[in-house]
Amino acid sequence: MKLKQKFQNLVAPLYNKVWHGPKGRVTAKIKKACDDLPPQQRLTVVTVLLSAFVLTAFFVFGNACYKMGARQAQHTIEVEHIRPIDLPTDKTVSHETAR
Repeated sequence: MKLKQKFQNLVAPLYNKVWHGPKGRVTAKIKKACDDLPPQQRLTVVTVLLSAFVLTAFFVFGNACYKMGARQAQHTIEVEHIRPIDLPTDKTVSHETAR
């Protein structure tokens, strides 16, 4: 357990410097930029970003469907004919007597 604690003591400052520090600064800058926007411009930015996200999602979904269809088109379709069913030809039991 002592080795694990030493490792955490060495890694934690590096982790904070690489991840938490820049993340906090970027978050603060984005929040300040959004707070400085007037409400109408903020609505426009949100609408544009949402539209870009929706278009990207449709593109990814459509591309995936296209690739699945293209993969199926590469396989040749083999026609397998239906075999006839062997029906009994002996008419020992008729429909009326079966009741």
